[in-house]
Amino acid sequence: MRDNQLPQTRVVTPSPSIYSQRGSSYARLGFIIARCFAAGFAFWATAKHPYSFYDLTRWVVFVTSCWGVFLCRRRLWPSAGLAYAVIGLVLNPLFPFRFARNTWHNLDIATGVILLISLAFSRPPVERKD
Repeated sequence: MRDNQLPQTRVVTPSPSIYSQRGSSYARLGFIIARCFAAGFAFWATAKHPYSFYDLTRWVVFVTSCWGVFLCRRRLWPSAGLAYAVIGLVLNPLFPFRFARNTWHNLDIATGVILLISLAFSRPPVERKD
């Protein structure tokens, strides 16, 4: 080796499967946090708030349930995909349903319970082999 040359170093990169495992674990953690927030918003919506809070609750729960359907579709989170779809349909902010206040109270409690139960009974993600 000459004096003016640097030693050759070999760069080791992780295999692509490590990236997919890391990505699915980040998605899993993010989805757990999102469901906790959405359940909290749903339970908190049973109290008296300004109308803008209920709109925010609809968006939070809708986005969380859409994420759940997406993860179930990709088979990264094989749990209650149908429940997420129903929650997203009922609480969608784009074409909102109008119910009486006591009906919303029951729907909010049911939504929070379903989201918390999905935390307890969800299995670890399954890696897709495409």
